[in-house]
Amino acid sequence: MTYVETRNWMSALDPQLTLDQISLPGTHDSGTQKAPAGPARTQNFDIYTQLNDGIRFLDIRVTANGSQLDSLSIFHGIVNCDISFGDVLDDCLKFLSENPTETVVMLMDAATGSGNDIQAEFNQYIALEKYKHLFYLGSRVPTLARAQSKIVLLRRFPGSMGIDLSKGWKKNKTFTLTTPENQVFAIEDQYQEHDTHKKMAAVQASIDNAIATPDDGVMHLTYNSISYSFLGHTPYQYAWGGGIGKVNPKMNPGLGEFLRNKTKGKRFGIVVLDFYNNELGHIDNSVAELVISTNLGVALKNNTKASDPVVNREDHSYT
Repeated sequence: MTYVETRNWMSALDPQLTLDQISLPGTHDSGTQKAPAGPARTQNFDIYTQLNDGIRFLDIRVTANGSQLDSLSIFHGIVNCDISFGDVLDDCLKFLSENPTETVVMLMDAATGSGNDIQAEFNQYIALEKYKHLFYLGSRVPTLARAQSKIVLLRRFPGSMGIDLSKGWKKNKTFTLTTPENQVFAIEDQYQEHDTHKKMAAVQASIDNAIATPDDGVMHLTYNSISYSFLGHTPYQYAWGGGIGKVNPKMNPGLGEFLRNKTKGKRFGIVVLDFYNNELGHIDNSVAELVISTNLGVALKNNTKASDPVVNREDHSYT
């Protein structure tokens, strides 16, 4: 067996697998590292570090900013995250240039409003020379071979490029969505389920469904994340605990325990995380790596994550 690092773990996969046959760790509201601590921040690391840590699904929410050069900014709701879409693409381009066996699945959505203006702004980016070959813009989930060195676009805004998820996305539900090209997605996105017992049950049921139907041709997408609750908890506290009243069970440790009891070689689909990595050496840091390691043929070397030099990832302003 070939041992790989989190930065290039897809090199151990059969390139003829379609992406729906692969277990992919992802991040929710991926571009929020610079957002103020509290309700809007869901990640501790920048995009480039996330990708080197093995993350292969990015959740990117954008708002048009009126700029001529870099016209989309990353927002979480109404909060400006102090990062542009160009910054995100540059991180992806750098990473994929260094690791050509890898791919990035990007779910792109308007942070606010209808998103009717996003396609025109997006077109300006892909017309630039440095980005013109960066995206896979087909309407169905590709094989890994087709997607290597590229970003696979999943689109929740109106437009004509990429895989169209712009209609049928249900708020705070577990549901099935079929694209105009008959590509089926099974999605758990109960982001307002603030009872973590119920949320964890929904997450586990979604992953179990993906495991039970490995060759169904469906892209399974499970969000292990919970939104801010007024007079309740922040995304960090739902993921790792803390705050008044404490969170129990905590979503990331609970998911880690669940995944460690699963057999290698089972397809989990895309598993989307808030604050995927917390403190160096803690067993519950392994959630993203557990998802990666379920893929047949993938054996990770120890201590290969780009973020390993950071001794303590916890930001106590969350607790």
